[in-house]
Order: sequence, then structure tokens, then C-alpha cells
Amino acid sequence: MRHIFVFIANDISRLRRKWLTLPLILLSPVIFAALLIWMLSSFLEFDEENNISVGLVNLDNSEATSMIVAALADSAEVAEGLEIIEVTEADAEQRILKNTLAAYIIFPEKFTEKMMQGESSELEVVGNPDMQLESSVISSVIDTVVRHIRNSQANILTINHYAREFGMDEEAREELIFQEFVSQFIQVLSSDTLMNEHQTVQNFSTGNMYFIINGLFVIMSVWIYMLYIALMRDISSNLEDRMRVFGVTFLSQGIAKILTIGTIVTAAAALTTFGTLKLGGIELPAENLLRLLILLALYIFTTAIIMIIIDWLIPSFKISVIIQLTVLLLIVLFAGSIIPRIYFPLYLDSLFEYMYSHQALSWMEEIILNGRFTMEIDIMTATLAAAAILFLIVSSLKERRLL
Repeated sequence: MRHIFVFIANDISRLRRKWLTLPLILLSPVIFAALLIWMLSSFLEFDEENNISVGLVNLDNSEATSMIVAALADSAEVAEGLEIIEVTEADAEQRILKNTLAAYIIFPEKFTEKMMQGESSELEVVGNPDMQLESSVISSVIDTVVRHIRNSQANILTINHYAREFGMDEEAREELIFQEFVSQFIQVLSSDTLMNEHQTVQNFSTGNMYFIINGLFVIMSVWIYMLYIALMRDISSNLEDRMRVFGVTFLSQGIAKILTIGTIVTAAAALTTFGTLKLGGIELPAENLLRLLILLALYIFTTAIIMIIIDWLIPSFKISVIIQLTVLLLIVLFAGSIIPRIYFPLYLDSLFEYMYSHQALSWMEEIILNGRFTMEIDIMTATLAAAAILFLIVSSLKERRLL
């Protein structure tokens, strides 16, 4: 611990001597992102006079799915600002080309059958490349709906289990499950659910909050990399040998650098995020501010550990810097901050589900834009734990000169 505190003090002292470096590191990405957000928002603002049109494509054609799609389309007609229509897949593709649809939702084959049997059946959302913000809104709605479906599915399977236990007739049991399934699904796909999501994003869109959140995420990612480079310094082999004589380990050096980078970037990101929310007139309760802080810290510290591991694994300083930048770009790219998740191929969905950066950004959006009072950090925590274990292993190998 003594060595760790010595290296932390040394890093802070180096930053203090470079009094002009730290402000430039923190301000230059902010200025660049602000200009980029301003340019994007001028092209991608909502038109308040036009509705957001969403298509429903039914590939299942079962009685239950047909009833759900028809009920959803009928109930959405009275929702101001949102239009949901049932279309064929070919018609939906043509409407996307003509920019008359923001996105369309595909109900896959055997959707109802799989759901009633407890199997996973995902809804596919196809977005309009020329209506990125609106498409991203619809994708966010579907993510919310899927979470509700999982809860409803558990209730349906419970009813099915007890109906079978009590010896209910097979036909009567299937009818009961069918009615319960349709009822629960229509409830979570009601026009109120969709309109609440739409109205929330519509309100924030005038302040460009969607772009600001994604911009802030990119900014703090850049901060991690730039601060790491500012603190990075090649150490000669002779100096390394002297440090080893005094009991200095790679582990203590790495922990000190992670704590320095993580603490400074987390503090800067939190102050910037909370300040932006304050200026934007967004009041969040203290518990949600704490949730945002946890998300920021998990993402920043995990990314900092990854940067250290890459540096240790790659002997060449120049090559390690290039690989670190590449990995960071991939982390940001698969967070969905530069290109929304909806525009990636469907087979990459599983990658997004297990990407800690995507989890961090999506829950930040849920808390700020949709006022969520819950978050899931299991994937982020598991990623941090895995990175920490790998960090310990690599540091041990470095000590034994096996790397």
C-alpha cells in the first residue's frame, strides 16, 4: 500500500507540473463534442407537426399474434404523435425507402408458441437510416417491452403449471393460457406505454438531451485514454531492476495508475453530467444521481484496467498505444453511442447484451430520459471482476518476466 500511495502522489505531482495539460485533456473533447452535437441536432430534430410512424410485421400469422398486432394497431390510433400500422415486410421496406416509417417491428415465426412454452423469442426492430433518433426511440421502447414480457411470461408459466397440477382439461387449460397471454401482452404493448416513452423523448429532444448523453459518454471515454497517455512513461530496464530491489511491483504501479485515472475521470464525468442535467432543467432524485455515479465508475474503472492490461501485454509502446486506441474505439462503437444498436446486424445483438459499455450507456439513458428507478449492473460487475482477475494474472506474469 505504501508503494501504491507513492505512485499516486507521483502521478498527481506530474499532473500538477503540467498545469496546462489537464485542462486541455478535459476541455478539448467537450468542445469537439459540443460542436458535433450542435451539427447533428440541427439535422435530426423531431418535427412536432408529424407523427412518428411505426410498422408491425406479423410473420407468425397465429391467432394470438394476429389479435395482438391488430389490438396494438387499433389502440395506437388515438395516441397523439404516434402512429402504429400493420404492414407486410415488403411494404415496410418500401415505406422505409420513402421515409414514411421511422422503424418497423417484426413478430417472428412461432412467436406465440415459443412464448407460451417459456422459450425465448425476440422481437426484431428494423430502423430507418435517415431517421436515426426516431428509430432509436422505438428500439428503446421495444427493450422496455421485452423486460415486461419476461415478467408476464413468468406469470403465464406459473398459471399453466398450477392448472396442470389441478387436473384442468387440456383444451380449457390452453384456452386459459391463451387468454392470459393475450391480455398480458396487450397490457405491456398498450398505447399508453408507447406514448409515455415517446412523450418523454419528445420533451427532451428539444434540448438535444439524447445527443448530449451519448456525447458525454464518448467524452469520458476519450478522457480515460488521454489521461492514460499523459501519465504514461517508458521506464528503462535498469530503473525497473532498481525498483524491484526496493520491492516495487507491477501490481502496485498498475493499481496506482488505475486509481488515479479512475478517480479523476469519474469525478470529472460526474460533475459534467450533473452540471449538464442542472443546466438542462432536469431534476433527478438523489438515488438516481447515485445510480448514475455507480454506472460511470463501473465503466471508467473497467476501461482503465483494460488499458493497463493491453500496455503490459504489448512490449512495444507505440504498438500498445495503437491497440489501446483501437480497443477503445470498439468499446465506444459497441456501446451504441456513435451508431445506435438498431443499425447493427441482428447477429451482433448478443454482443451488445454482454457489452459492459452498452449496458452503462443504455441504463444512463433509461435513468435520465425515461426516469427509471432501477438498473441492472450484473454484466458490468462481472466484466469488472473478470478484468480485475486478468489484471492480477498479467501482473504476476510480468513479475516473473514471463511477459
